[in-house]
Amino acid sequence: MKEREIEYWQGAIENGRKYMRSRHKTWRRLLKTYELDFDVPGLDDDKIVRISRMYPLARQIIASVSFNYPHVFFKVEEPGREFASEILERVANAALDQMDAKREVQQAIFDALFCSVGWLKFGYNPPGDDDIIAPYTINDEAENDFPYVHRVSPFNIYLDPLTPPHKMGSARYIIEKMIVPLEFVREDKRFSNRRQIQPMSDEGDADTFLYDTQEAEYSDEHDAVTAAKIRGKMVCLYEVHDRLHKKRITFAEGLKEPIEEVDHPMLAMEPVTQPDPFTGQPMMTGEFEPAGGYLVDGGFPYHAIKFDQTERSFYGEPPMAYVEDTQSLIVESVSRRADLLKRFQRIVLASRREREANQDIGDTLETGRDGEIIWVEDPNTSMREMNFGNPPPDQLGIESDARSYEEQSLNVSQLAMGGGPKVTATQASLQASFSQINREWMQQSVANAYRSIVRNTLRMMADDRYTPEQFLVNVARDTEDPVYEAVTADLLRVRYKIEINAGSMQPLTEQLERQDALQLFNYTIGLPEINRIEAIKGLLSTFRVQDPEKYLGNQEDGDTIKAANLENVAYLVNGGDPGVTPNENHQLHIQIHGQIQQLPQFQQLLPQQQQQVLQVVQNHVSQHQQFLQQMAQGQAPSAPAESDRSESEGSIISLVRSQAQEVSQQLQNAPGQG
Repeated sequence: MKEREIEYWQGAIENGRKYMRSRHKTWRRLLKTYELDFDVPGLDDDKIVRISRMYPLARQIIASVSFNYPHVFFKVEEPGREFASEILERVANAALDQMDAKREVQQAIFDALFCSVGWLKFGYNPPGDDDIIAPYTINDEAENDFPYVHRVSPFNIYLDPLTPPHKMGSARYIIEKMIVPLEFVREDKRFSNRRQIQPMSDEGDADTFLYDTQEAEYSDEHDAVTAAKIRGKMVCLYEVHDRLHKKRITFAEGLKEPIEEVDHPMLAMEPVTQPDPFTGQPMMTGEFEPAGGYLVDGGFPYHAIKFDQTERSFYGEPPMAYVEDTQSLIVESVSRRADLLKRFQRIVLASRREREANQDIGDTLETGRDGEIIWVEDPNTSMREMNFGNPPPDQLGIESDARSYEEQSLNVSQLAMGGGPKVTATQASLQASFSQINREWMQQSVANAYRSIVRNTLRMMADDRYTPEQFLVNVARDTEDPVYEAVTADLLRVRYKIEINAGSMQPLTEQLERQDALQLFNYTIGLPEINRIEAIKGLLSTFRVQDPEKYLGNQEDGDTIKAANLENVAYLVNGGDPGVTPNENHQLHIQIHGQIQQLPQFQQLLPQQQQQVLQVVQNHVSQHQQFLQQMAQGQAPSAPAESDRSESEGSIISLVRSQAQEVSQQLQNAPGQG
């Protein structure tokens, strides 16, 4: 790298520290408040009542907008490949589970509440234990030979200061600070000048790496973290993602020149091929060339979760900053009220003449029992109570107003907006609508995070460099037996759209969506245009029924039931056997044929005819049972010989016809017939 470029990137790192310093100070203040670190002027720490308003708000928001069981749906847009959508859904949902994406997203949501932005990073964990990636410590959790997504601390990201507030993809670069073990850095063959890298050697270096600010507050925890970094021989790396020049550059603290400068690993590449000398078929050479663009959204292997908008910077105000003042006001008000009540407990002013008349009156007042009578000269003038312990009349009103303003700022729950008894139905409806809109807007940011995770993961897996070799997925249709195959790049190279199902979020949203689903079902189920089975399936999925097809039972087997009933009426009751084919639903056919005695056509037959028909039914059912037994043993089903079946059918049909002719003659010769 040229000297001019080195100076540019070293300056960008220092400028990133400067750009984020004031924001880091705000974030730490909010996090300290969340951790019950309060300061009330004029009161000692032991007299502060530590009531956290941020804690229930954070839990409420995370529970309301975070997907508890996210499910991804696909729509393939290429004609003739619609079934690929089902395969992609299985791949995507299995990948989300394997990467444990839910845990990372939930932590990033927490970061966004207190630090304005929550960061997720994408990458590919290479196969083998020896080939691991910085910061090395995450590799035990990342799946071997598989994409990964993990949360990055907002304090470790330096974004291009010129990034517009609404589009991270317009940034020129992103710099990530990493604290990594020196022993792994020196063993990483991708880095140059590894032996020149030195660990943190004193408290000053460790403090700089930890806080990046001159206003670090010292505590036992701070000292312990600093000592751990020094004793563990940790070093600070700065990983630069240069989007414009499509490079990844890594600097180590203490070295001016970079220890790594490579083409960005998330660039879209295509394999270089050459003809096979024997067959002439294209054969991969193991080399790749750029195909244009990136595998990841926006050109960066990062996704930002944001709940705030701003005009001048990508970093808006942290949502919890909007309730910081009300939090402080409530804590101070309650603390001062408690202090007043404790400081002025049971203070009484008494006249001196009462003490002269009764020397023990003070002790009597302090130790008096309930209902005890104390004799004084004049109860109205001898003594009176001091009311210094009562709070000012407006103090409770201020606390009530503060809680109301707080709920209006960040409320996402319809239950948390409850008012007093004077709240009208219209007001309650408006409050519920506000909370629902606010929740859905914040929820959209979480859904976008999952979409980004799925898109980036599938794009990496569709690249020949990053396709997992041991990732198996069921490629059979739901109606067929499972067939597991390794996911290949060709399987994922289709055009698709992604939708995220939010139907199973906890705790409040799930109940609200069930109510909406019930209303929609009741409104539409009577319309002739509505598919009843699909409407029932949608309702069952809202109530988290894992397998609606099994829940519906015979409703899904209408064609099979119709065919089996037709066999009963048109063939079996007349003594004919329609035969059995291997692909039929044998279990359901056996069940329907067992009901033949309930048919009116069967009940009109003579007893001898009924016995003959039941014999035909038994032979037919035996064929179904034979197929079931063969399939249970893993054998290919084989039908009985055609000659045997025809002979059996012919004899039974002849017998039934002769008996029917005999019955007809008896009816004609009966008395009264003529």
